[in-house]
Amino acid sequence: MPKKKHSLLSIEEPETPVDVVVRDSNLPSPDGKVRQYGSIVHRKATVRSILAEMEENHQTFVSKETMLYIAEELNRRMMEKFKRGCSVELLGFGTIFPTIKGSISETDTPGKIKKQFDVGFTPSENARNALKNLTVFRVRRPSVQHIIFSIVNIFKPEEKNLLEPGCIARMTGKAIKLGGEKSGIYAAVVTENWNGKLPARENWIQMNHVTQNKPSTLEFYAEGLSQGFYVFIVETSLSAGGKELKNSVIIHSNVVQVLE
Repeated sequence: MPKKKHSLLSIEEPETPVDVVVRDSNLPSPDGKVRQYGSIVHRKATVRSILAEMEENHQTFVSKETMLYIAEELNRRMMEKFKRGCSVELLGFGTIFPTIKGSISETDTPGKIKKQFDVGFTPSENARNALKNLTVFRVRRPSVQHIIFSIVNIFKPEEKNLLEPGCIARMTGKAIKLGGEKSGIYAAVVTENWNGKLPARENWIQMNHVTQNKPSTLEFYAEGLSQGFYVFIVETSLSAGGKELKNSVIIHSNVVQVLE
């Protein structure tokens, strides 16, 4: 018998492995046990980065300028609808809508109720089904107190782990303050699907202009970087309590994309 031919539509997409980080929660537990919470390690894709991919892959005959105009005009109109109290459907991902958080008492004035306005979001069934493509690659349970959460351009804080060459970057985390005998902020070139192994130290690029140095926040000029993917490295000789350590601690971020 002839072999059954497979339709292109029947080919399953390969699963995407992701890292899951499990940390202790600071919230009290009624039973006295330590609560934990998990988060998925991910990079943020923006409309601008997606448009750049479309242009690079030549998947459209529309100019980048036209695509960007349409994207910005759509964003503006959707925001205007939201400002008028409308719920807005986000292109198949779900619906964003104005809502009220917390409870309301009989004596609450309209002004007090307004302070409870918040943003609600209901994901679509398609968005929930998309998660079926993800699979757990590894579970990380950090035992150290030094952690980097994210890095942003201070002028575009909504775009996490996405920078521009020469911008002022803000790094947030825990116990990341620079100090002691050995300390510094560095960047190292990696691939988009970085495996977690740090490049050789001689290839690290030092960030020389640090404008803010706090346990939870570092701000610095992202200098000497070109377009590509990087991991940022913090070396400090301070403990979480601010005491000088005998040996320095090295912490690294998730993959950060730099776009010109």
